[in-house]
Amino acid sequence: MKHPDWEKRLVAVTERHLRTPCVWGEDDCLLTVADAIEAMTGTDHAADIRGKYKSKTGAYRLIKKRGYPDLASVLGSLFEGIPPAIAMRGDVGIYDSTAGYFTEYGFALKADDGLRFIPRTMVDKAFKVT
Repeated sequence: MKHPDWEKRLVAVTERHLRTPCVWGEDDCLLTVADAIEAMTGTDHAADIRGKYKSKTGAYRLIKKRGYPDLASVLGSLFEGIPPAIAMRGDVGIYDSTAGYFTEYGFALKADDGLRFIPRTMVDKAFKVT
């Protein structure tokens, strides 16, 4: 269940990640999404994987070791899939094998030098965060 002030918390996460570079295992796309989810719900779904890998290859190895073929499967195990066209601010999704979340600025994705925002219409899969 979302905190009553989840929107303010989500803005704080977005501001914190705007210029924070991608560091695998510490601040990558999945962990940025986990930070957003934790800010909204209070649950850190990535607590047990933070710091357990140091590269993109290591991240995917860990995901596969846990029984998931890809990031969409990880998010799908936690949240209900929805059409991207009806996703709202705070929902999460996948664009080109990269996890992100919906904001008032578009779909936020972790890039090498911070967050990038793409049009929500480009998102491949979406999941409802409740």
